[in-house]
Amino acid sequence: RHKSSNTRTIDLWNAWKEVSGQPIDKMMSSWTEQMGFPVLEVLNDPFSTGHVELKQTWFLADGSKESGDDAKVWFCPVIVATDKGESPVSFLEQKTGKVEIPNLAGASFMKLNFGQHVPVRVLYPEPVFKRLVQNLKTLPAEDRIGLLSDTFATCKAGAADPGFIVDLLSGFKEELNHNVWSELSACLGGLEKIILQGLDDDTGSAFQDFCSKLVLPAFKYIGWDQLPTDDDNQKGLRSTVLSAVAKYCYKDPSISAEAVKRCKAFVADPNTAASLNADIRLAVFDVAVKSEGDAMFDELIKAHDMVKDGAAKIHIYGALGKAQSATLRNRALEFNLSGSVRSQDLIYIPMAMASSGKDGAEAVFSWMQAQYERIYEMIGATSMMMFQNMVRVSGTGFVSQEKADAVESFWKAKQVYQNVQKALAQTVENIRSNAKFVDRLKNSKAAKAPTWSAAMADSRL
Repeated sequence: RHKSSNTRTIDLWNAWKEVSGQPIDKMMSSWTEQMGFPVLEVLNDPFSTGHVELKQTWFLADGSKESGDDAKVWFCPVIVATDKGESPVSFLEQKTGKVEIPNLAGASFMKLNFGQHVPVRVLYPEPVFKRLVQNLKTLPAEDRIGLLSDTFATCKAGAADPGFIVDLLSGFKEELNHNVWSELSACLGGLEKIILQGLDDDTGSAFQDFCSKLVLPAFKYIGWDQLPTDDDNQKGLRSTVLSAVAKYCYKDPSISAEAVKRCKAFVADPNTAASLNADIRLAVFDVAVKSEGDAMFDELIKAHDMVKDGAAKIHIYGALGKAQSATLRNRALEFNLSGSVRSQDLIYIPMAMASSGKDGAEAVFSWMQAQYERIYEMIGATSMMMFQNMVRVSGTGFVSQEKADAVESFWKAKQVYQNVQKALAQTVENIRSNAKFVDRLKNSKAAKAPTWSAAMADSRL
C-alpha cells in the first residue's frame, strides 16, 4: 500500500487498527501526544455492584497539581481480572467510565491492569485493597510487583492512605520470587529514609524490626552460599535478600558472626576469588563493619591496599561508608580524600554514608561544606559530570524542607553553581518531595511504632 511512497506515524497506527480490530489510532495518539500517564481510581466497591467505576487523572509522583491537569485524558486500555478469570479488554476514553465485570460473582479479589501491561497507576478503595492483600499469594509475580509499586507511589503522592503500605508489606513475609523482592527492597529502602529521618526513634526501631522479620524467612530459605542446584530465581534472590539482611538483620548474632568470619577470610586472601563470592561480598562487608566497628574497618583498609579487583574496592568503599560511629565516619571521609581512592571512585563512600541514616547524611553534608575546595580540586576541575554526582550526594539523605533550603543555599553561593544548576534542582526537588511524604506519614497509622510492631506480631522469628 505504501510501497515507494512516504508514510506518517498515523499510517502505522491505522495498519495496526485494521489487523487487530482495536482502536489503536485513538489510543496511540493520546499516549504519544501528551506528557505523563494517568492514575486510574476505582470509585466504588465492585463486589456490591457487579461493575467498576473509574476516574482517570494525571499522576504526578509528588502529588502536586499543575494547570491544565483536568484537561488530560488518555484512551486507556482497562484489563481486569479476578480469581475467576480475566475479563475482555475494555477502554476508558473519558475522565470517568464504567466497566462491567462478568466474572465477579463469587470472586475473592479484583485487580486492575492485570499483567501490568499498561503504564498506569491504580488506586483502590480500602475494601477492594484489603481483598487484594488477603489474596496476595494467588496473584502472579508481575501483579504483586505492580501492587507494591502502585501502593508506594500513590501513598507517597498523597493519593492513598500511607497506612495501606503497612498492610500490604506484611503480606510478603513468605515471598520467594527474586523480582518481587527487588520491588520489595526498593519500597523498604524508600520508607527507611523517610521513617528514620522524619519520624521518632521508636517508630524507626519498630520499622527496622518489622523489616528484619520480613527478610529473615527469605534468608533462611536461600542462605549464604550458592548451590549447584540453584536456578536463576534463587541466584537473584540471594543477592537481593542479602542486601536487605545487611540493612535490617545485622544485629542478629548468628548473621553477624558468619559475616565477620567470611570477611576475615577475604581479608586474609583478597586476590583469590574463592575467598568470598562476589555476589554476597558487599552484604558481608556491610554486616562485618557494622558488627565489629574499628577492628573490621582497619581490616578492610588493609585489604583495600592489597586487592587488585576494582569491584572489590568499590564494595569496600560501600562498607566503610556504613560505619556506625562518628569517629569511623570521619575516618572514612578523610580516607576518601587521602589519595588512596581513585578520583572516579570518590563518590562511593559519601554515597553509602548519606544513605545510611540521619547521622550519615549530616556527616556527608558537613564534610562537603568543610572540604569543598579539596573535593572540587580533585574532581570538579577535571570532570564536571563526576562533580555533579557530589552535588546530588550532598543532599540525598535529607527529608525536610529546612535541609532542602540549606543544600540549595550552599551550592548557590558557589562559583560552580551555573554548572551544577540542574543537578542541584533535581536534588532539592527530591528532598522537598520526601519532606511532603514525611508530613503525609505523620498523619497516618504508619507514623506510630505499635502499627509496625503489630503488623508482624504473629511472627515467631
